[in-house]
Amino acid sequence: MSRHTLIIGGGGMGSATACFLSEMAGPGERITVVERDPTYQSASSSLSASSIRQQFSTSASVKLSQFGWEFMRSCVDEGGVPGGAVGLNERGYLFLGQEHQAEALRTRADANRALGAPIEEFTQAELSARYPWMNTGDIAYAAQATAGEGWFDGYMLQQLYRSRARARGVQYLKGDVVRLHVQGQRVVAAELADGSRIKADRVLNAGGPWSAAVARTVGVDIPVRARRRTMLVVSCPQAFEHFPILIDTSGIFVRPEQHHFLVTVTPPADQDLDDLPLDPDFGTFEEVVWPTLAERIPAFEALRVERAWAGYYEFNTVDHNGLVGQVGPENFFLATGFSGHGLMHSSGVGRGVAELLTFGEYRSIDLSPLSPRRLETGELIVEDAVY
Repeated sequence: MSRHTLIIGGGGMGSATACFLSEMAGPGERITVVERDPTYQSASSSLSASSIRQQFSTSASVKLSQFGWEFMRSCVDEGGVPGGAVGLNERGYLFLGQEHQAEALRTRADANRALGAPIEEFTQAELSARYPWMNTGDIAYAAQATAGEGWFDGYMLQQLYRSRARARGVQYLKGDVVRLHVQGQRVVAAELADGSRIKADRVLNAGGPWSAAVARTVGVDIPVRARRRTMLVVSCPQAFEHFPILIDTSGIFVRPEQHHFLVTVTPPADQDLDDLPLDPDFGTFEEVVWPTLAERIPAFEALRVERAWAGYYEFNTVDHNGLVGQVGPENFFLATGFSGHGLMHSSGVGRGVAELLTFGEYRSIDLSPLSPRRLETGELIVEDAVY
């Protein structure tokens, strides 16, 4: 059957869907991906912290991470190294909690273990013995995954999806979709900024931070906003053994980055605004991040910023979880709103959306809890573990 699927956005989520959908496509089916920035210099896929964890507060997120980890391990390099083709490095996330945070973290760890996530808990003394360079005096609870977490090269992963999709005939076009045209209950075409149109039989909106604007053109209002996050690469004169991916009690994220460290933090609420320019926020680092890290790791008093950049979270302001599935016109679908964990979940979502478009149902992972219809029913699934 001749059918044309149009995917808006060729970043991690859009290209993952194109990759899996092209694998399932029947004879005569066409897939087109429209991407506004084919260099991917400003794409969230290229600018993210590119890390993956199983420690989440909702089962959907845990299962997507588990799928994503296994997918990335299957991407072997020329030497046969598991994950080598996407730069996968295994290192567990270490979550630290003070007394008022301990119960929630313990409850989350128990739920994660029930889903198969291998998590080790530490007493304060055990934590201090494992990481003697860390100030643990205020820590009431600590948990770290022993497998299935780490970091990867986000650009390499996105390009792997893209190259596999193109090898199966997917067409990539440079363009900016400014509106969708609807006849009756169906989207019939996408209009680009240059005035051209692309006819389509079904449309997937994987536009990330810009997906809400596209959805509004078909009368669908989604709570997805572009929220800036600053990434800083910092150096420290002292060497550390077995440095984990650290989530401090303050919410500050730190992970090794070759011989340096990658650091980021959610901005204060009054500064977490929509559509800020992609200029790094050095003020928050100087005023909040640096002194907090120096208190936690005394050697970090000597931190030096080597470079910095900023990227957008496609932030779902309602429950911080992805919006996946059909909504509005009968042939209009979403894969957006992952609030900072989209790239690590891109393979699972891409596979799921491809199954939904091909078979009319999910087969690998049940993504129905992420349906955008929950915004209407109020059956939200709030993801608390967003950093």
